[in-house]
Amino acid sequence: MSTAPTAQQWKELYLAAERYKEAAIWRWMTNGHLFGVRDPASGEIGYCCVFGNGGEMFGLAVYMGTEGLRTIVDMLAGELDEDPMFSQRCLLFSLDDRAELDPSEHKRIKQLGLSYRGKKSWPTFRLHEPGYMPWPELTAAQVVYFAQALEQAVQVGQAYQTNPDGLIDDERDIFLVREIRPSEEGGHVWHDAWQAPESPSEAERPAAAMPLDELRIVKAFKGVRTRGGVWEADSFYVAMPIQEGERPFYPKMTLIVDQSTGQILKFALSKGVEAAAAAAENLLKLVEEQRMLPHELWVGSEAAGDALLPLAEALKLELLWSPELPALSEARAAMEQRFS
Repeated sequence: MSTAPTAQQWKELYLAAERYKEAAIWRWMTNGHLFGVRDPASGEIGYCCVFGNGGEMFGLAVYMGTEGLRTIVDMLAGELDEDPMFSQRCLLFSLDDRAELDPSEHKRIKQLGLSYRGKKSWPTFRLHEPGYMPWPELTAAQVVYFAQALEQAVQVGQAYQTNPDGLIDDERDIFLVREIRPSEEGGHVWHDAWQAPESPSEAERPAAAMPLDELRIVKAFKGVRTRGGVWEADSFYVAMPIQEGERPFYPKMTLIVDQSTGQILKFALSKGVEAAAAAAENLLKLVEEQRMLPHELWVGSEAAGDALLPLAEALKLELLWSPELPALSEARAAMEQRFS
Protein backbone atom coordinates (compact mmCIF):
# COMPACT_ATOMS: atom_id res chain seq x y z
CA MET A 1 0.00 0.00 0.00
CA SER A 2 1.34 3.45 -0.94
CA THR A 3 2.20 5.71 1.96
CA ALA A 4 1.78 9.47 2.08
CA PRO A 5 4.95 11.58 2.22
CA THR A 6 5.98 13.12 5.53
CA ALA A 7 6.38 16.87 5.88
CA GLN A 8 10.16 16.39 5.95
CA GLN A 9 10.14 14.41 2.70
CA TRP A 10 8.09 17.11 0.99
CA LYS A 11 10.44 19.80 2.32
CA GLU A 12 13.49 17.96 0.97
CA LEU A 13 11.82 17.81 -2.44
CA TYR A 14 11.09 21.55 -2.42
CA LEU A 15 14.68 22.29 -1.35
CA ALA A 16 16.03 20.04 -4.11
CA ALA A 17 13.86 21.96 -6.56
CA GLU A 18 15.32 25.24 -5.25
CA ARG A 19 18.87 23.97 -5.83
CA TYR A 20 17.88 22.85 -9.32
CA LYS A 21 16.45 26.30 -10.02
CA GLU A 22 19.62 28.01 -8.76
CA ALA A 23 21.83 25.75 -10.91
CA ALA A 24 19.75 26.68 -13.99
CA ILE A 25 21.31 23.90 -16.06
CA TRP A 26 18.80 24.65 -18.84
CA ARG A 27 21.08 27.52 -19.86
CA TRP A 28 23.34 25.01 -21.66
CA MET A 29 21.23 21.83 -21.76
CA THR A 30 18.25 21.17 -24.05
CA ASN A 31 15.46 18.60 -23.92
CA GLY A 32 17.54 16.42 -26.23
CA HIS A 33 20.26 15.87 -23.59
CA LEU A 34 18.66 12.84 -21.95
CA PHE A 35 20.17 10.90 -19.05
CA GLY A 36 18.89 8.43 -16.46
CA VAL A 37 18.69 8.24 -12.67
CA ARG A 38 18.07 4.79 -11.21
CA ASP A 39 15.69 4.74 -8.26
CA PRO A 40 17.68 3.13 -5.39
CA ALA A 41 14.45 1.76 -3.87
CA SER A 42 12.73 0.21 -6.90
CA GLY A 43 15.65 -0.19 -9.32
CA GLU A 44 13.64 1.50 -12.08
CA ILE A 45 15.41 4.06 -14.28
CA GLY A 46 13.83 7.44 -14.79
CA TYR A 47 15.06 9.29 -17.89
CA CYS A 48 15.50 13.00 -17.26
CA CYS A 49 14.57 15.71 -19.75
CA VAL A 50 15.70 19.25 -18.90
CA PHE A 51 13.50 22.02 -20.24
CA GLY A 52 13.84 25.78 -20.12
CA ASN A 53 16.37 26.36 -22.89
CA GLY A 54 13.62 27.91 -25.01
CA GLY A 55 12.86 30.44 -22.28
CA GLU A 56 9.19 29.52 -21.90
CA MET A 57 8.85 26.67 -19.40
CA PHE A 58 11.44 25.69 -16.80
CA GLY A 59 11.83 22.44 -14.94
CA LEU A 60 12.58 18.74 -15.23
CA ALA A 61 10.55 15.79 -16.49
CA VAL A 62 11.54 12.30 -15.35
CA TYR A 63 10.14 9.67 -17.75
CA MET A 64 9.82 6.36 -15.96
CA GLY A 65 11.10 3.11 -17.42
CA THR A 66 11.86 2.11 -20.98
CA GLU A 67 8.34 2.98 -22.16
CA GLY A 68 8.77 6.43 -20.65
CA LEU A 69 12.03 6.82 -22.54
CA ARG A 70 10.34 5.70 -25.75
CA THR A 71 7.66 8.35 -25.24
CA ILE A 72 10.11 11.25 -24.93
CA VAL A 73 12.30 10.00 -27.79
CA ASP A 74 9.27 9.67 -30.09
CA MET A 75 8.03 13.06 -28.95
CA LEU A 76 11.34 14.73 -29.77
CA ALA A 77 11.40 13.00 -33.17
CA GLY A 78 7.81 14.04 -33.92
CA GLU A 79 6.75 10.39 -34.15
CA LEU A 80 4.44 10.11 -31.14
CA ASP A 81 1.07 8.63 -32.16
CA GLU A 82 -0.91 10.18 -29.34
CA ASP A 83 -0.97 13.54 -27.61
CA PRO A 84 1.65 13.35 -24.81
CA MET A 85 -1.00 14.69 -22.44
CA PHE A 86 -2.62 11.26 -22.67
CA SER A 87 0.36 8.95 -23.11
CA GLN A 88 3.33 10.08 -21.02
CA ARG A 89 4.37 8.44 -17.77
CA CYS A 90 6.56 10.84 -15.88
CA LEU A 91 7.18 12.93 -12.81
CA LEU A 92 7.10 16.58 -13.82
CA PHE A 93 8.61 19.49 -11.90
CA SER A 94 7.97 22.94 -13.33
CA LEU A 95 8.27 26.55 -12.20
CA ASP A 96 4.88 28.17 -12.62
CA ASP A 97 2.86 31.22 -11.68
CA ARG A 98 1.06 31.22 -8.36
CA ALA A 99 -2.35 30.93 -10.02
CA GLU A 100 -1.37 27.60 -11.60
CA LEU A 101 -0.89 25.82 -8.28
CA ASP A 102 -3.38 23.30 -6.98
CA PRO A 103 -5.04 24.37 -3.70
CA SER A 104 -3.31 21.47 -1.95
CA GLU A 105 0.05 22.90 -3.03
CA HIS A 106 -0.74 26.35 -1.62
CA LYS A 107 -1.60 24.69 1.68
CA ARG A 108 1.52 22.51 1.68
CA ILE A 109 3.88 25.40 0.92
CA LYS A 110 2.37 27.41 3.75
CA GLN A 111 2.58 24.50 6.20
CA LEU A 112 6.24 23.92 5.31
CA GLY A 113 7.05 27.58 5.99
CA LEU A 114 8.23 28.20 2.44
CA SER A 115 7.60 31.28 0.33
CA TYR A 116 8.01 32.20 -3.32
CA ARG A 117 7.55 35.42 -5.25
CA GLY A 118 7.24 36.39 -8.88
CA LYS A 119 6.27 34.74 -12.13
CA LYS A 120 7.62 31.30 -12.98
CA SER A 121 8.88 30.98 -9.41
CA TRP A 122 6.39 28.60 -7.80
CA PRO A 123 7.38 24.90 -7.88
CA THR A 124 4.73 22.40 -8.93
CA PHE A 125 5.10 18.62 -8.93
CA ARG A 126 2.82 16.44 -11.03
CA LEU A 127 2.44 12.75 -11.65
CA HIS A 128 1.57 12.02 -15.30
CA GLU A 129 0.25 8.56 -16.16
CA PRO A 130 -1.36 7.37 -19.41
CA GLY A 131 -5.06 8.08 -19.44
CA TYR A 132 -5.13 10.13 -16.24
CA MET A 133 -5.17 13.84 -15.52
CA PRO A 134 -1.92 15.25 -14.07
CA TRP A 135 -2.01 14.63 -10.32
CA PRO A 136 -0.41 16.76 -7.58
CA GLU A 137 -0.52 14.06 -4.90
CA LEU A 138 2.60 11.86 -4.86
CA THR A 139 3.49 8.85 -2.74
CA ALA A 140 6.36 8.92 -0.25
CA ALA A 141 8.45 6.76 -2.61
CA GLN A 142 7.84 9.14 -5.52
CA VAL A 143 8.70 12.23 -3.45
CA VAL A 144 11.96 10.70 -2.18
CA TYR A 145 13.00 9.55 -5.64
CA PHE A 146 12.01 12.86 -7.28
CA ALA A 147 14.28 14.75 -4.87
CA GLN A 148 17.14 12.37 -5.74
CA ALA A 149 16.51 12.84 -9.46
CA LEU A 150 16.63 16.64 -9.14
CA GLU A 151 19.88 16.45 -7.18
CA GLN A 152 21.48 14.11 -9.72
CA ALA A 153 20.27 16.27 -12.60
CA VAL A 154 22.25 19.16 -11.13
CA GLN A 155 25.32 16.91 -10.83
CA VAL A 156 25.03 15.75 -14.45
CA GLY A 157 24.31 19.25 -15.74
CA GLN A 158 27.36 20.72 -14.01
CA ALA A 159 29.62 17.85 -15.10
CA TYR A 160 28.62 18.36 -18.75
CA GLN A 161 28.39 22.15 -18.73
CA THR A 162 31.15 22.60 -21.29
CA ASN A 163 30.08 19.64 -23.44
CA PRO A 164 26.39 18.79 -23.04
CA ASP A 165 26.44 16.89 -26.35
CA GLY A 166 28.68 14.38 -24.60
CA LEU A 167 25.44 12.94 -23.22
CA ILE A 168 24.33 11.89 -26.71
CA ASP A 169 25.51 8.52 -28.05
CA ASP A 170 23.27 7.68 -31.00
CA GLU A 171 25.64 5.11 -32.49
CA ARG A 172 25.48 2.73 -29.53
CA ASP A 173 22.00 3.75 -28.32
CA ILE A 174 23.14 3.99 -24.72
CA PHE A 175 22.46 6.58 -22.04
CA LEU A 176 24.32 7.93 -19.05
CA VAL A 177 22.63 6.58 -15.92
CA ARG A 178 23.36 7.76 -12.39
CA GLU A 179 23.03 4.96 -9.86
CA ILE A 180 24.05 4.18 -6.29
CA ARG A 181 26.82 1.66 -5.64
CA PRO A 182 28.64 0.55 -2.46
CA SER A 183 31.76 2.59 -1.72
CA GLU A 184 35.14 1.26 -0.57
CA GLU A 185 34.82 3.21 2.68
CA GLY A 186 31.42 1.73 3.41
CA GLY A 187 28.06 3.26 2.64
CA HIS A 188 26.97 4.19 -0.87
CA VAL A 189 27.88 6.79 -3.49
CA TRP A 190 26.43 7.84 -6.86
CA HIS A 191 28.26 6.62 -9.96
CA ASP A 192 28.03 7.09 -13.74
CA ALA A 193 27.14 4.09 -15.91
CA TRP A 194 26.51 4.03 -19.65
CA GLN A 195 23.69 1.58 -20.32
CA ALA A 196 21.32 0.47 -23.05
CA PRO A 197 17.61 0.74 -22.15
CA GLU A 198 16.30 -2.29 -20.29
CA SER A 199 13.46 -4.50 -21.51
CA PRO A 200 10.03 -3.10 -20.58
CA SER A 201 8.65 -4.43 -17.31
CA GLU A 202 5.31 -6.24 -17.09
CA ALA A 203 3.71 -3.03 -15.81
CA GLU A 204 4.87 -1.17 -18.93
CA ARG A 205 3.54 -3.62 -21.49
CA PRO A 206 0.30 -2.79 -23.34
CA ALA A 207 -2.96 -4.10 -21.96
CA ALA A 208 -3.97 -7.50 -23.27
CA ALA A 209 -6.66 -7.90 -25.89
CA MET A 210 -9.98 -9.57 -25.14
CA PRO A 211 -9.67 -13.34 -24.59
CA LEU A 212 -11.27 -15.08 -27.55
CA ASP A 213 -14.59 -16.86 -26.96
CA GLU A 214 -14.31 -19.36 -29.78
CA LEU A 215 -17.90 -20.62 -29.58
CA ARG A 216 -19.28 -17.07 -29.64
CA ILE A 217 -17.06 -16.18 -32.62
CA VAL A 218 -18.11 -19.29 -34.54
CA LYS A 219 -21.77 -18.46 -33.91
CA ALA A 220 -21.28 -14.84 -35.02
CA PHE A 221 -19.43 -15.95 -38.17
CA LYS A 222 -22.15 -18.46 -39.11
CA GLY A 223 -24.77 -15.76 -38.61
CA VAL A 224 -23.24 -13.44 -41.22
CA ARG A 225 -25.65 -12.85 -44.12
CA THR A 226 -23.81 -10.21 -46.17
CA ARG A 227 -20.23 -9.25 -46.77
CA GLY A 228 -18.79 -6.18 -48.47
CA GLY A 229 -17.22 -2.77 -48.19
CA VAL A 230 -14.58 -1.45 -45.81
CA TRP A 231 -14.85 -0.59 -42.12
CA GLU A 232 -12.47 1.76 -40.37
CA ALA A 233 -11.66 1.32 -36.67
CA ASP A 234 -9.50 3.02 -34.09
CA SER A 235 -9.28 3.91 -30.39
CA PHE A 236 -8.12 7.26 -29.03
CA TYR A 237 -8.24 9.35 -25.88
CA VAL A 238 -10.91 12.02 -25.52
CA ALA A 239 -10.16 15.25 -23.64
CA MET A 240 -13.23 14.82 -21.46
CA PRO A 241 -12.11 13.99 -17.90
CA ILE A 242 -14.38 11.61 -16.01
CA GLN A 243 -14.47 11.71 -12.23
CA GLU A 244 -14.69 8.14 -10.99
CA GLY A 245 -13.04 7.71 -7.64
CA GLU A 246 -10.48 10.16 -6.35
CA ARG A 247 -8.54 10.79 -9.55
CA PRO A 248 -10.15 11.91 -12.86
CA PHE A 249 -9.24 9.97 -15.99
CA TYR A 250 -9.45 10.52 -19.72
CA PRO A 251 -11.59 7.85 -21.41
CA LYS A 252 -10.66 6.12 -24.64
CA MET A 253 -13.20 6.13 -27.42
CA THR A 254 -13.50 3.19 -29.82
CA LEU A 255 -15.04 4.02 -33.19
CA ILE A 256 -16.02 1.73 -36.05
CA VAL A 257 -17.14 3.57 -39.19
CA ASP A 258 -18.40 2.49 -42.61
CA GLN A 259 -15.93 3.92 -45.12
CA SER A 260 -18.35 4.44 -48.01
CA THR A 261 -21.18 6.11 -46.09
CA GLY A 262 -19.31 7.65 -43.14
CA GLN A 263 -21.91 6.12 -40.81
CA ILE A 264 -20.75 5.41 -37.26
CA LEU A 265 -21.48 1.73 -36.80
CA LYS A 266 -20.27 1.47 -33.20
CA PHE A 267 -18.72 3.69 -30.54
CA ALA A 268 -17.90 3.15 -26.89
CA LEU A 269 -15.99 4.80 -24.06
CA SER A 270 -13.70 2.89 -21.71
CA LYS A 271 -10.72 3.34 -19.43
CA GLY A 272 -7.41 3.26 -21.29
CA VAL A 273 -6.36 -0.07 -19.73
CA GLU A 274 -9.63 -1.58 -20.94
CA ALA A 275 -9.50 -0.14 -24.46
CA ALA A 276 -8.01 -3.19 -26.19
CA ALA A 277 -10.70 -5.50 -24.84
CA ALA A 278 -13.41 -2.89 -25.52
CA ALA A 279 -12.36 -2.53 -29.16
CA ALA A 280 -12.57 -6.28 -29.79
CA GLU A 281 -15.84 -6.60 -27.86
CA ASN A 282 -17.47 -3.83 -29.89
CA LEU A 283 -16.34 -5.29 -33.20
CA LEU A 284 -17.76 -8.67 -32.25
CA LYS A 285 -21.03 -7.10 -31.06
CA LEU A 286 -21.32 -5.24 -34.36
CA VAL A 287 -20.94 -8.45 -36.35
CA GLU A 288 -23.52 -10.18 -34.14
CA GLU A 289 -26.03 -7.32 -34.39
CA GLN A 290 -25.65 -6.48 -38.09
CA ARG A 291 -24.99 -10.07 -39.23
CA MET A 292 -22.49 -8.74 -41.73
CA LEU A 293 -18.75 -8.44 -42.28
CA PRO A 294 -16.72 -6.07 -44.46
CA HIS A 295 -14.15 -7.26 -46.98
CA GLU A 296 -11.47 -5.30 -45.11
CA LEU A 297 -11.00 -3.67 -41.71
CA TRP A 298 -8.68 -0.64 -41.70
CA VAL A 299 -7.04 0.46 -38.45
CA GLY A 300 -5.10 3.65 -37.84
CA SER A 301 -2.78 2.69 -34.98
CA GLU A 302 -0.55 -0.16 -33.90
CA ALA A 303 -2.47 -0.48 -30.61
CA ALA A 304 -5.80 -0.88 -32.42
CA GLY A 305 -4.26 -3.41 -34.78
CA ASP A 306 -2.87 -5.49 -31.91
CA ALA A 307 -6.25 -5.38 -30.15
CA LEU A 308 -8.29 -6.44 -33.19
CA LEU A 309 -5.97 -8.79 -35.09
CA PRO A 310 -6.78 -12.03 -33.18
CA LEU A 311 -10.52 -11.48 -33.61
CA ALA A 312 -10.14 -10.43 -37.25
CA GLU A 313 -8.20 -13.61 -37.99
CA ALA A 314 -10.85 -15.72 -36.26
CA LEU A 315 -13.54 -14.01 -38.37
CA LYS A 316 -11.46 -14.47 -41.57
CA LEU A 317 -11.44 -10.69 -41.89
CA GLU A 318 -8.48 -8.99 -43.56
CA LEU A 319 -7.03 -6.29 -41.30
CA LEU A 320 -4.94 -3.51 -42.82
CA TRP A 321 -3.04 -0.67 -41.17
CA SER A 322 -3.58 2.70 -42.85
CA PRO A 323 -2.04 6.07 -41.95
CA GLU A 324 -5.24 7.74 -43.17
CA LEU A 325 -8.79 6.84 -42.21
CA PRO A 326 -10.93 9.40 -44.09
CA ALA A 327 -14.36 8.37 -42.81
CA LEU A 328 -13.22 7.78 -39.24
CA SER A 329 -11.30 11.07 -39.10
CA GLU A 330 -14.46 12.99 -39.99
CA ALA A 331 -16.54 11.02 -37.50
CA ARG A 332 -13.89 11.49 -34.82
CA ALA A 333 -13.86 15.27 -35.28
CA ALA A 334 -17.64 15.35 -34.95
CA MET A 335 -17.62 13.16 -31.83
CA GLU A 336 -14.83 15.13 -30.15
CA GLN A 337 -16.69 18.37 -30.82
CA ARG A 338 -19.83 16.89 -29.36
CA PHE A 339 -18.12 15.62 -26.20
CA SER A 340 -16.07 18.77 -25.69
